[in-house]
Amino acid sequence: MVAPKNPPLALGERLIAAGLINASQLELAAREQKRRGGPLGKLLIDLGIVPAEKLSNFVAREAQARMVDVNRMVIDKAVMDLVPMDLCRRFRALPVSRVNGTLTVALADPLNVLAIDTLHQVTGLHIDVVTATEQDILNFIDGLQGGGEGIQESIDRIIEEEVEEEAAHHQLATQEEVDLAAASDDEAPIIRLVSQIISRAVNINASDIHFEPEEKMMHIRTRIDGVLHPDVLIPKSIQSSVTARMKILADMDVAESRVPQDGRATVIVGRREVNLRVSSLPTTYGENIVVRILNPTSQILSITSLGLFPECEQQLTEAVDRPHGVIIVTGPTGSGKSTTLYAVLRQFAGSEYSVFTLEDPVEYRMPGIRQTQIKEEIGLTFGTGLRSLLRQDPDIILVGETRDTETAQLMVRAALTGHLVFTTLHTNDAPGAIPRLVDMGVEPYLLPDSLIAVLAQRLVRKICDKCREPVEHPERVFARLELTPPADVPMQLWHGAGCVACKSTGYKGRQAIFELMKLDERFHEPIVRRSGAPEYARLAREGGMKTMFEDGLRRAMLGTTTIEELLRVTRLT
Repeated sequence: MVAPKNPPLALGERLIAAGLINASQLELAAREQKRRGGPLGKLLIDLGIVPAEKLSNFVAREAQARMVDVNRMVIDKAVMDLVPMDLCRRFRALPVSRVNGTLTVALADPLNVLAIDTLHQVTGLHIDVVTATEQDILNFIDGLQGGGEGIQESIDRIIEEEVEEEAAHHQLATQEEVDLAAASDDEAPIIRLVSQIISRAVNINASDIHFEPEEKMMHIRTRIDGVLHPDVLIPKSIQSSVTARMKILADMDVAESRVPQDGRATVIVGRREVNLRVSSLPTTYGENIVVRILNPTSQILSITSLGLFPECEQQLTEAVDRPHGVIIVTGPTGSGKSTTLYAVLRQFAGSEYSVFTLEDPVEYRMPGIRQTQIKEEIGLTFGTGLRSLLRQDPDIILVGETRDTETAQLMVRAALTGHLVFTTLHTNDAPGAIPRLVDMGVEPYLLPDSLIAVLAQRLVRKICDKCREPVEHPERVFARLELTPPADVPMQLWHGAGCVACKSTGYKGRQAIFELMKLDERFHEPIVRRSGAPEYARLAREGGMKTMFEDGLRRAMLGTTTIEELLRVTRLT
């Protein structure tokens, strides 16, 4: 293969021909390339002009290579050992699997002939090329080096070191001095212990870490796919040091243990900058610490990749295409509302629209969108932020959460004055959003002309692809639960048998279940007379809305999740 004389320009022209960028965007990226150098593709991603996965998909199609998601792969250690790690990092390559004499390798650039030839020479195997994003490959490599196999032994060794060091420091006068000493030396075992716990949690895609004090020790648990799993046991003798380290990391008051505190921290895990929200709560046996992991570099989905059924996706797309109005995403904490809203906003990034967000916290950073962090301690609330933001000539506004009367009223008035507004509410279902807004002080007569749609959602665990099996006699399951299966889906249920990939749980990853309520003229009169949620649910069902449970039931029959998981999440028992 002969390389083109001007690869960056050739790539740019091909991207224009494919409709992924326009000439002005290419010109901007070319100027930036002259200024700071580097591959054109990486600059297009950094500038927010083309999402990383879109560019990778484009390159994969050109090279006729299959696109893979390495985050969802379990790679055999023997396969990884075939290629030196420094070579993987140099070529942005990841060996994925081996079948006889063929080694499948994920490359960020599947057209890199030098990488393919070198890998062939090093391994002596035929190289079959697939492709993945550069960031995903590097993150996977960093995870192997910083949080892979053997990390439990590393944590155990650090705990032993800390216990020995703790015993040697009994001469310190007070426990507070012990805490501060443990948290002040960057080489102290306690620093490495907390760092390892956080790194492992990030690398296994945990959403939360719980530091739970008990009478004789501290339990560490991590939440993965919405379920808490036991992780590490911390000796009671170093519990206060671990707590102090977490509080110092989050800029909290170490000396104050009588009242709850909240803090934030930013840590580097591999090449990723990860934000942490830290909360402490006094309990009988010490302070309970919960850490929420927010990864700003996480992949932002598109509407099409959220997994909505076609009819629901079409209705949501039509709602988003409206020039003004309010679209609400509702559900409990941790139900994926932010992910959905970012997927919607993504289609406006870098466009002719002026897009602003007010968030607490800013969970994902999106190029081409102005994002503002709420800071209530200095008076920057959702209400005051929205009032100021409306003077910034916005087209589209995301209000991270509608919490109070001022925000609710401003949001509705913004929609009535020609803005498209997205926000979240905490309600159990879509119909419950209307009474909640009225209870918050929004005048009912304003809602029919401003509220476009309400999307309610929950997250259910997905059945592991590696060990999925059909359930025998699914009709008996429906009869036992007194459920009527949808007629348009084959009578079948599935479950996960449990394997190495899913750690014997039968589940791996999560998928949202949805219900979308679109408002029309039929809602006007009931809203004005302040009807309850059941009336809106009836109208929505007449208009074709499927409830979250019905949505999940279809997914269970199609093999995405299980009936048991659906009942757990929707609590229809």
